[in-house]
Amino acid sequence: MFYNNMQSIMKKIISICLFLCICLVQTNAQLYVNNNGRTSIGDWTFSQGFLTVRTNTGQSQPQLTFIRADESSCALEVCNFTPTNLLGGSNDITGIRSFAGALDGKTAIGVKASAYPSGSSTSGSVTGLLASAGGSYYGYNFGVCTSLSGQQSGTGIYASSGAYPEGCQIQGQYAGFFNGNVNVWGTLTATTLTQTSDYRLKDNVRQLDNGSLDKLMNVNVVKYRLKNFEINAIDSIERKHYAFDEDSPLLKIDHYGMIAQELQEIYPELVVEGGDGYLSINYSELIPILIKSIQELKGKVDEFEENANRSANRGGETTQIRKTEFPAALYQNNPNPFTENTIVKCLIPQEVSSAVLYIYDMNGHQINSINIAERGEVSITIEGNSLDAGLYMYSLITDGAVIDTKRMILTK
Repeated sequence: MFYNNMQSIMKKIISICLFLCICLVQTNAQLYVNNNGRTSIGDWTFSQGFLTVRTNTGQSQPQLTFIRADESSCALEVCNFTPTNLLGGSNDITGIRSFAGALDGKTAIGVKASAYPSGSSTSGSVTGLLASAGGSYYGYNFGVCTSLSGQQSGTGIYASSGAYPEGCQIQGQYAGFFNGNVNVWGTLTATTLTQTSDYRLKDNVRQLDNGSLDKLMNVNVVKYRLKNFEINAIDSIERKHYAFDEDSPLLKIDHYGMIAQELQEIYPELVVEGGDGYLSINYSELIPILIKSIQELKGKVDEFEENANRSANRGGETTQIRKTEFPAALYQNNPNPFTENTIVKCLIPQEVSSAVLYIYDMNGHQINSINIAERGEVSITIEGNSLDAGLYMYSLITDGAVIDTKRMILTK
């Protein structure tokens, strides 16, 4: 009796097992564990790693795999540490390695990271991808390391502040391509620096009017030191954060430039207000203005020399500009520019009968003439209160010959 009951029970168990096997074969295995402990999830019975998840389970469209953490701060943590007994090995250690292949006309993305705020709170921070590296004393440390391979156009790193967040078509090869404004705290070093200036990318092109020289005379050039300022850093350490380290050399050296608020009164289009409210200066576009000012100055110098020669010839003497035939010399005034007084030095040979220092405005009109009775090295003081603020030319003429001509600037 007992034997018959056991035999009946065994038949039922075998029938149930056969039924389950048939169901598993028909529906494909969802979880498979190899003899070596490697596990696959999906319809793939071969696991290349310790855990393999096959997201395309025979469907026409890939099925998504979710790893969700409701309470933990991290949804998925992947660690790869070298055991202490393998520290002398030659194998490199990789935390996560991703590969994506795409057919022609399709897009392949190795890693796609997105982050959005949850709920109505906007006081936290949202970071799509956060990477950090450090601690290597003998090798190299890279927070993010990318490479562009092949001969096709593209970029190693692409970043956008809004438009085309998933990339745009790029002509040429670049290590980095940024679509939007880039803010750098610190020193930006480059072998060369170029600015897009192709005529095909410009509209409403017109000549710069004269007057750049007069406007530049009102620009205040200063020497200053950088001030370290507090920033809102994102980390778990409760302390004040500053833009520069305390021992940064940028805080210890003098810098040269202009005050943005002052330049804004003269060239408002060269001053830009950032999202943080601070003003910046477009120094590169000052270069065309400087070139235009030099052109204006060159034209005035040529006009002055022509008027000076014409004035000397009206005295019935043949005047030629001779700078090397005589030992006489005229030196640059000091200081220049000046606000009160300036000193003009010149060298007058003993055999010179007549020596005169003439001062002209930029229209070639004679403002003053100073007879020089001394010989040898002579110093002449020019008082600023006798002239209006502006640009002047001064010439040394000995025995009817123009020795040299220089310019001086008076500011008030």
